Amino acid sequence: MIEKLVNLSHLRPLKVVGKHLFKTPITVQYPEERLTPPKRFRGLHLYDHEKCMGCGACAKICPNKCIELKVTVGSDGKKKIEEFNIFLGRCIFCGLCIDYCVGKGVLKNSPEYEIAGYDRESLLYGIDRLDRTKKSASEKIEGEKK
Repeated sequence: MIEKLVNLSHLRPLKVVGKHLFKTPITVQYPEERLTPPKRFRGLHLYDHEKCMGCGACAKICPNKCIELKVTVGSDGKKKIEEFNIFLGRCIFCGLCIDYCVGKGVLKNSPEYEIAGYDRESLLYGIDRLDRTKKSASEKIEGEKK
């Protein structure tokens, strides 16, 4: 009797395999297929330096201190942003910098999530790289709406 039960012990795993064999797969073949992130996804930062007032609220509230902001005051008394860097290797994408930004629309989240790099220096995003990502992310958003 015990020998018969031992011989049938291999049928239970086959039953589980049989259940899942004809279901649609849950995983996505990543490089060929990409998931569309949800509406409130916190992806790569977008920065509009023309609207930025240079108050530094984003850099002060950042828990990991991954935002560097250098501001100079011109002869006319207006603040000028010399440097704005986000080190995405240190960023936890909490969104506090976006919530506490005084200017509306200066800092935003984009649906872009492919920001991996081969070295740490490639994760330092300055004004020029954030503007380029702003254009590519806005193109992606418009493409998704169509």
